[in-house]
Amino acid sequence: MKTRAASIILGGLDERLPTYRPALGNVPRRPTHGWLKAVRTAVGLSQNSVARKMGVTRQAYAQFEASEKSGTISLASIERAAAAMDCEFVYFVVPRESVARTYGELARIHDPAYRHLQASEHSMALENQAVGDLPPRPKP
Repeated sequence: MKTRAASIILGGLDERLPTYRPALGNVPRRPTHGWLKAVRTAVGLSQNSVARKMGVTRQAYAQFEASEKSGTISLASIERAAAAMDCEFVYFVVPRESVARTYGELARIHDPAYRHLQASEHSMALENQAVGDLPPRPKP
């Protein structure tokens, strides 16, 4: 059973989802060499200039780009490098549309009690005794 706090958080996430979903479709996945290198080269910055603004050596900054490319960079490091390039780092996680349309649906899908209720409802339906009050689980 969800707590009141979890319900409030889910409600807040679901309110923001209409803003996140369109962004997801319009933003390409991470560039081959990473966002840091793509943005840096696109705006004409050198590794030296970004490193200087971050207060690190060029080699240290080069490691940031290499870490992003390999998928091992921390969010704090990306945020710091983005700030040095006068950029904002934006980060969000949305439910896969093939699984759930909202965070609330996703929570329900992962709720063990809901799964148990669904199994009971299915068994009851086989005996023509289903109540039919459970919202349907989205189809994958």
